[in-house]
Amino acid sequence: MSDREPPGDIAVHDWFVRARVRIREEHHANSLEGALKVFRAGEELEMMQWGWAGQEIDTDAWWTTNRYIPAAHVISANKVEVMEILEKRRTASDVWNVQ
Repeated sequence: MSDREPPGDIAVHDWFVRARVRIREEHHANSLEGALKVFRAGEELEMMQWGWAGQEIDTDAWWTTNRYIPAAHVISANKVEVMEILEKRRTASDVWNVQ
């Protein structure tokens, strides 16, 4: 997402964002299982971001899944254009600032 939280913001609640995104530039990513996936510029797919209550909010990467982490592929947020937010649980009241 383009609305990155300032450093030090801590989530009050578990949060997630599921979105339809477009890949901005080619990106090669390996899963923890070692499977290589090549994402091509212009490719559109559904990706996720999420975090847990009490942890710093990190929106620097998008994930291909939230279910089976070892098979997930991760892409830097700067290589992704968000086309549409499909579902989310994240509001301003979900954040504490601990600076």
